[in-house]
Amino acid sequence: MSISQTLTDIFTPLNTYIWYIAFVFLVGLGLYFFIRLKALPILKIKETSKLSLSGTTEGDSSKTVSSFEAFCIGIGARVGVGNIAGVAGAIIAGGPGAIFWMWIFAIIGSASSFMESTLSQIFKEKKEDGQFHSGPAYYVQKGLKSRPLAIVLAIMIVITFGIGFVGVQSANSVSALANAFQFENSLYVFAAIVAFATALIIFGGVKRIATFSAKVVPAMAVLWLLLGAVVIVMNYDHIIDAITMIFTYAFQWESAAGGLLGAVIMNGLKRGVFSNEAGLGSIANIAGTADVKHPVKQGMIQSFGTLVDTLVVCTFSAMVILTTFGSYEAILATGVSKGHLIQLATEVTLGDIGPILVSLFVFIFAFTSLIGYYTMSESNIRFVSDNRATVFAVRILVIVVAFVSAIAGADLMELICDTFMAAMGAVNMICVFLLSKYAFKAYEDWKEQQAAGVEDPVFHRSILGEDSGATEWE
Repeated sequence: MSISQTLTDIFTPLNTYIWYIAFVFLVGLGLYFFIRLKALPILKIKETSKLSLSGTTEGDSSKTVSSFEAFCIGIGARVGVGNIAGVAGAIIAGGPGAIFWMWIFAIIGSASSFMESTLSQIFKEKKEDGQFHSGPAYYVQKGLKSRPLAIVLAIMIVITFGIGFVGVQSANSVSALANAFQFENSLYVFAAIVAFATALIIFGGVKRIATFSAKVVPAMAVLWLLLGAVVIVMNYDHIIDAITMIFTYAFQWESAAGGLLGAVIMNGLKRGVFSNEAGLGSIANIAGTADVKHPVKQGMIQSFGTLVDTLVVCTFSAMVILTTFGSYEAILATGVSKGHLIQLATEVTLGDIGPILVSLFVFIFAFTSLIGYYTMSESNIRFVSDNRATVFAVRILVIVVAFVSAIAGADLMELICDTFMAAMGAVNMICVFLLSKYAFKAYEDWKEQQAAGVEDPVFHRSILGEDSGATEWE
C-alpha cells in the first residue's frame, strides 16, 4: 500500500468525525455572536463596506500595514481555489443546494470573523521587524494567559495554512494551467513558476505582500466578476433555472447524486469555510497586522470580506456553472473533475479561450491566497520563535511545499487540509467565545464614540480592564 493511500485511509474517517464537532462550534457559536451583535454584518453592511473600500492610499509611504492593505490581504487569502474548484466541488458533491447553505454559513461566519478579527487587533504585538503581528496564538496567550495552548494554536496554523492550504492552492492552480496549456513537462514548468514567484514575494517581507495585494486583489476580483457576468449573460435563458436549482436542491432530502440533506448542508459548510475562512483564525492573523485607531474597524472590515467572498464571488462562479449546463444531471454527465468544471463551462460558452482565461484567474487567485497564508505562517512562527533563522526556514518550507504539492496533486492535500481546518475551527471558536467579552466591550466603545459624534473612534486599552492582557493600545 502506498503512503498516499495509507494517509487517505487515516484521514477520511478522521475528517468525518472532526467535522461533526466543528459544525457545533462554527455554527452554534457563530449564531450566538450574530445574535449578540444584533446582525451587525447584515444590518450595518453600508458602514462595513464603506470602511472596507475607503483609504485606498493608506499605507503607501508607511512601514506598517494599513487597514485597506490588511483588507486586501484578507480578500486575497479568501478569494482562491475555493471560489472556483471549491464551488464546483460543492455542486458536484452536494448539488446546487450546497450554494444556498454556503450563503447561510457565510452570513453566520461574518459575525465570527468580526469577533476574531477584533480580538486579534486588541491583543496584537509589534515585533522586531516593525510590523504588528497577531492571531489566535496572541489572543490566547494574552487574553487566556495560556502560553502552551497558544503555541499549539500557532503550530496548528502553520501546518494548516502554511503547508496544507498552500499545497492545495498550488496544486489546483498548476493543474488548471497544465490543463489549459498542454505541452511536455508542463506540470513541472508551472510548478517551478509558482514556487519562484512565491519566493520573490515572501522574501520581501509582510509589507511587500501588503503592497502587492493592495494593487492586485481589487483588479483581480473585478475582472473575475466581469468574466463571470459575460458567461452568465450569454446563457441568460438558464438564469431562472439556476436560481431555482439552488433553492430547490437546498431542501431536498436526497440529491441527484445520492447525498442526503444533512450531507448537503455539511458540504455547504465545508466548502463555505474553506472559501471564506470565517472562524478558522486565519483572517484574524491578517487583521492583526493592520495599523488602525480602533480594533473594531478591522472587525467590521473583515466581516464584510467574508460576505464578499461567498455571497458575491462564489455566487458568480456557481452561476457560471449552473447557467451553462442548465441542470444538475447535465453537470454530473460531464464526468469532469471539480477543478476543471468551470474551465469546461467557459469552453462551452466562450470557446477555446475560456479554459485559458480561467486557468490564469485560478493562478492569480491561488497565488494571492498562497502569499496570504505565508503571512499567517510568518506571524505565527514569530510568535513561537522570533528570530531570522526560524523565519527563513518557514519561507523555504512554503516554497518547497508550493512546488512539491503541485507535482503530487490536490486530492490528498485537500483531505488533510479539511481535517486540520475542522480542528482549527473548533479550537479557535472556543477561544473566541471565552474572550468574547473583550470584543463586545470594544464594540460598545466604538458605538458610544460614534454616538458622541466621533467620526473616527480611537481605542484605549483601559476600557477592557486592568487584567485584559492587551499591550499595544496605550
